[in-house]
Amino acid sequence: MSEVAPLETSRVWYRPGIADVVFLLVALAVLRGARHSMLDDPGLGWHLRNIDAMRGQGGWLREDPFGDPRTRDDASRPWFTNQWLGEVPAYLGWEWAGLEGIAAVNAIVLAWLGRRLYMALIDEGLSWPMALVWTSLGMMGTSCSWNARPNVFSILFLFFTARACIRLHEGRLSKRSMVGLVLMFTLWANTHGGFVAGLLTLGATCGVELGMWLVLGIGEAKTKLVRSGGLLLASFFATLINPYGIELYRWVFQLLGDPYFMELHQEWKSPDFHSGGAMRYELLLLLYPLVLGLSRRRPTLVEVVLGVLWLHLALTGFRYVALWIIVVIPTMARSSVQISYLEDLAARLRLNAAPGSLFHTPRGPSPWLASLVVALALLGWSRHAEGTFAFHDQKIIASESLDRLIELTRQWEAEQGTRPRIFHAYDWGGYLTWHGWPNTLTWIDDRNEVQGKDRIERYFAIVAAKPGWEDHLGKIDWVCINPESALAEKLAADTRWKVRHNDGYAVIYERLR
Repeated sequence: MSEVAPLETSRVWYRPGIADVVFLLVALAVLRGARHSMLDDPGLGWHLRNIDAMRGQGGWLREDPFGDPRTRDDASRPWFTNQWLGEVPAYLGWEWAGLEGIAAVNAIVLAWLGRRLYMALIDEGLSWPMALVWTSLGMMGTSCSWNARPNVFSILFLFFTARACIRLHEGRLSKRSMVGLVLMFTLWANTHGGFVAGLLTLGATCGVELGMWLVLGIGEAKTKLVRSGGLLLASFFATLINPYGIELYRWVFQLLGDPYFMELHQEWKSPDFHSGGAMRYELLLLLYPLVLGLSRRRPTLVEVVLGVLWLHLALTGFRYVALWIIVVIPTMARSSVQISYLEDLAARLRLNAAPGSLFHTPRGPSPWLASLVVALALLGWSRHAEGTFAFHDQKIIASESLDRLIELTRQWEAEQGTRPRIFHAYDWGGYLTWHGWPNTLTWIDDRNEVQGKDRIERYFAIVAAKPGWEDHLGKIDWVCINPESALAEKLAADTRWKVRHNDGYAVIYERLR
């Protein structure tokens, strides 16, 4: 089934193909997440409001506009809107069709990734059934990171970077592709902090070429080292084309380089293989050594090094799982077509990719018009379905209670003539910013580099009702918290506070005057 057919260049430009089917199926799979947890990431709200804050200020931000300075020891905190380019598509989707618009935009981005992965496997000589299987496995594995945030662009960009590194090592990377990769890093640096992953991948490739030249004495590796080193250097300088220049690196590593932050949330910790849905990526972890071990094809040293590097990162941090998958899927797919058992099975069943057979796979450029039509149809559908399809999981984001809190505090502000001070759950700060800003300012949210270690630890101490919690809430007017928390129990027994709302997902307390 892996036989490569001659290049076909006479394909009708508008005729739909399997790549378009992949685009459609991935988009529909992503949209299912809009009814579950895809839109429940705690940072989605401030990502969207970043655009409004920049528009209001007339430029890039350097100070946090969302936190309430009256509840801090320091008047202001630094904040860089370095992901603005990755936030714009979701913002436009929100303006177009609310939650459904955000979901549609996210679906289109990930569907494009699926289409590009499928076409890359076809370019590598796989027949369409094999390419379809591995594309499905790859997209299923990355689905653990399908949240509506700019990080989905890093999955896409790392796929292009890893593929370029492998093709460069094999002597198949054109100068045009190298220029395109450098330009992509400029986009990446303005889209998401994951551009560091791309530079790491290029650096690892340079290390392989350096080792093959100096240690193994392979002469052609010197030429590849020069090319990969030049690509790394050019990509680094390309990332400096951003609103903050070299300061962007200090800002990104302020988070990535802090052990406290890296241990704070599950996304930065090792994957939980007992969690629901873990088999999506655990299956590929098990298949990786099996496929490479059974195949007659031996992966190149760059494929091995990149696979092991990202496997290490994936096993130490859940956020890297999708990145590892998108790096190794092409290698696993290329190796799978040279497994003797599968080749013998194909021979017995008389399966081949010769012209005229069911598995014949046309090569060359793939028409894109059908995928464009699907994308436009999704955007049109989202406008029609606005408010009827996408929802928040109240166990994650208690949106109904938070909307009630915003309503109550605005009434309070109208009566008191001053903006109330609000204390709320950590994961709900983004939603309050999303639907309440600029009138509603938050106590905390998941921007850890803005909050700082001391404030985060103070938050956990207050929620746990540890000694001194009353002093920390001394100037707070409203509290919105999980009703099962220790703080909620303390406030329920305190005559200075009155319950204004409780739906089982969140309880709202008002301080009595």
